[in-house]
Amino acid sequence: MNIPFFDLKPNNIQLLKPIFENLIEESKLNDNLGEKSIVSGVNYLLLHLTRMANDLKKNIKPKPTTTLEFSKLVGTTISQNLTVKDYADQLHLTVEKLNELCKENYGQNPKNIILEKKITEAKRLLYFTDLSIKEIAFQLGFEDSSYFSRIFKLKTNLSPSDFKSTR
Repeated sequence: MNIPFFDLKPNNIQLLKPIFENLIEESKLNDNLGEKSIVSGVNYLLLHLTRMANDLKKNIKPKPTTTLEFSKLVGTTISQNLTVKDYADQLHLTVEKLNELCKENYGQNPKNIILEKKITEAKRLLYFTDLSIKEIAFQLGFEDSSYFSRIFKLKTNLSPSDFKSTR
């Protein structure tokens, strides 16, 4: 179940608290005017909550196009042995800013994103081609095929040769 909510800021709590207190006091009165006052108070409360929700929507930003560009760039340059700095330079960012954007939007640093894409491509090549593990390692920018094998096993729990034999 997806229940919408938002975190009330202290200034919003100060604004809403008297409204709730007034509603409680009116509920203690057992007359027709009290009921009308409660209905008006609830409408007033909903108006303020709607305004707060609208203010929150204004502050929500979509994923920056820069992080999407980074992801696409990694995909198109997967066979090159580019560093995070190389990608940051191509996107006209500092390494720190690229790191911040990736963590903010993907929950991980750029180096892990690059490595995950390389592992995904390695799986594809192992499964659909007859390339050797060494050829795949070099094609993906790994200078040492044994290092590639260690990383692949670390990420997939299978050695490249075991993965290849599953096809």
